[in-house]
Amino acid sequence: MEKKLNNSIDEVVNYIINTKEYKDCIKYKELMDEDNNIKELVSKIKKLQKEYVRTEDKDIKDELDILEKELNNNDIYIKYNQNLEIVNQMISYVKDELNDYFDKLLNNESTL
Repeated sequence: MEKKLNNSIDEVVNYIINTKEYKDCIKYKELMDEDNNIKELVSKIKKLQKEYVRTEDKDIKDELDILEKELNNNDIYIKYNQNLEIVNQMISYVKDELNDYFDKLLNNESTL
């Protein structure tokens, strides 16, 4: 039974990693890793987020908003996030289905 379960899980994982969206997500992630502008924006945003959490300074928030808007207008970043969202939805669907399956299985067993 355990082997069958592992094989089924492997099939699901293989299905997801062979989707166009997953492959595109990896491709865009690699492109982002090579893009100095994106890396610089992300670094600045992370730094400002930490600073804003500590200070709640409105000027920092304004600068943060500008940088986030710039990042969110980057085509590579947009395409990465679009594909990531689809992949996450697939994973969430599988997780929900497994939870439902085990919930029904356990609830039926407990009533026996």
